[in-house]
Amino acid sequence: EFGSEVIFTYLEALTKDCRDVSLDYKLSGPKLAELPGPAHPAKFLPELQPQKMEGRGDILLPKTSCSVFNSTNISYILRNLQIEQVVLCGQLTDQCVESTARDAADLGYFVTVAEDACAATGMAEHAKGLSGMMGFSRIVSTQQILDEVTPAKGKHLCSKDVRPDDSCLETKPVSLNESTGTLSATSTFIQQVSDWKTSRDAKISGASGALLRALRYAGVEFLRFATIDAVNSIRCKAAPIDSVIERGSDLDGLISIAEVCVAGLPNYADEMVYGTYLNAKNVLTLKPDLNTLKVLPYAEKTAMALGTLHNQRTGKLSPLCTRGLLSRLLHTAAEKFGLAFCVGAEIEFCLFRESDDSQGQPLHAVDDSLFGHSTTLNDQESFISDLHHQLKKQDIQVELVHAESASGQLEIVLKYQVDTLKLADDVVFARETIRACAKA
Repeated sequence: EFGSEVIFTYLEALTKDCRDVSLDYKLSGPKLAELPGPAHPAKFLPELQPQKMEGRGDILLPKTSCSVFNSTNISYILRNLQIEQVVLCGQLTDQCVESTARDAADLGYFVTVAEDACAATGMAEHAKGLSGMMGFSRIVSTQQILDEVTPAKGKHLCSKDVRPDDSCLETKPVSLNESTGTLSATSTFIQQVSDWKTSRDAKISGASGALLRALRYAGVEFLRFATIDAVNSIRCKAAPIDSVIERGSDLDGLISIAEVCVAGLPNYADEMVYGTYLNAKNVLTLKPDLNTLKVLPYAEKTAMALGTLHNQRTGKLSPLCTRGLLSRLLHTAAEKFGLAFCVGAEIEFCLFRESDDSQGQPLHAVDDSLFGHSTTLNDQESFISDLHHQLKKQDIQVELVHAESASGQLEIVLKYQVDTLKLADDVVFARETIRACAKA
């Protein structure tokens, strides 16, 4: 409709006995080892028939491997057509689509995936495929792609995910459809950009969008953004993941917090500490570090990420940001003094149970055990096992568990590691997990 070219790629062997099919397909059973061939060519659904004689004519490329780039000359064709951006959709999301997306990215194409035009054998497999394409592609909806290639006042619309400065480029869309035998065809849209310069922001936005959609398919409803204040308390806010995606998957600046909440409040009350000269007027924005993102096993509809705090107007890292302070310290130690660290953490806490004590003591320690005794380990085995299981789900490794000196006191020792910032993050997540397990 908009002068695009269409390339169909589909499973079809070049030989009658399918000896040219990839080893992977040969080992996958008769459905893939015995592909359509010269005697019995692949068939297309009526709704997806290639238009060989209309317009300039579609291009057809039979393939015999998972990725179209490995068993056809499609890259040669795309180069001749001066195509720079490839927009994929098809089946299966976690197999052919993912393999094609990774190969295309490695070959220098800017890859976009139409998430709602891809299919897999189940929702879990579909989410796994989308997650596997993070960092290799920008993942958007079919409607957004149509909006980008639809003419408007003589130009084609550009997604904010692609061009953060909202400028538009003249584009020449090209589409590619892939079909596997008589199965429903898979489609790939390829968009040519005349003077395209891929921005780092576009790739980041695409990766975060893919991650958010994968989380949504996995059942996550809320995205929690957190930071640690000056008195070692966690401060966080949660946003519905649908609203985050609707914003365009731009996570930076989504959450803000007043300076006084970061360094002007005690850990026991919402009362401004006299002498800090902080107030609610100056606001900091939180930039999440997606390396810290975890689905919380004790709140499975929520994922949480830690982040750094930045001046709302200048974007500079705030001196009140504790995580930023640690990061700067590590950088300075490495750059100026050549120092690196191997650190561990010992988290100590006491377990209490509710009591009917009429003498005004509603809580009592779970035991009166001594240091290193087995009483607490035996009595609290269920709690310890649950805690270990939930920490393991968050990739937090425990080296040791033992009773401490105080009544009902336990110590959890986290594994030593050279990534100091990650260990500090693990401590934050571990503390939250301990609280959740203790209340369960």
